[in-house]
Amino acid sequence: MSGSFPLTPSPSAIKIQSMAPTRVSVAHSLRRSTRTTGAQRWVVTADWEGLTRAQFAPIQAFVIAQRGQWDSFSMVLPGHKAPQGVATGTPLVNGASQSGRTLATKGWTANVSGILKAGDFIGIGGQTKVYMVTADANADASGNATLNIEPALMATPADGAALTVRNVPFTLALASDTLEMGVQPPVLYNFSLSLVEAF
Repeated sequence: MSGSFPLTPSPSAIKIQSMAPTRVSVAHSLRRSTRTTGAQRWVVTADWEGLTRAQFAPIQAFVIAQRGQWDSFSMVLPGHKAPQGVATGTPLVNGASQSGRTLATKGWTANVSGILKAGDFIGIGGQTKVYMVTADANADASGNATLNIEPALMATPADGAALTVRNVPFTLALASDTLEMGVQPPVLYNFSLSLVEAF
């Protein structure tokens, strides 16, 4: 891992995609059959427009230092630094041997509706995979909340592992070995970068 991506200046636009490969076949009767391996990763496209050379140079240098798709780095996505939910307390994984698309958690502020909201990102201590909350979650009187997440847990989290709900870092790598930029007089740079989650 080569550090954190420089986000000054921030991208003028960010696109976030979820890639979840499936196999789909359609019979002559047009009956559809699907299969999945459960794999998923985030794909991020960031665009910058009208940068001066001084503004662009740190971004360009960081990207070049990745040596194409060789290295990985962390990035907190602009516009997604704070959750939509209240997200108060000190959230932790509640119980060992968890798997699937729900995650039992504890340590939230008690009796809070909307402790996390659908579309919030979370990180789990000991993992670099980022998950998305898929339904609003409420904290009960003991500060417990069950989170519906996608994808299914890629690894079993440890009991008591900390959850990251603010400034969730994505571990990313370049999606291509080729770096391309557009330059307009008077030396203004336009730049688009495609990134894939690396966990």
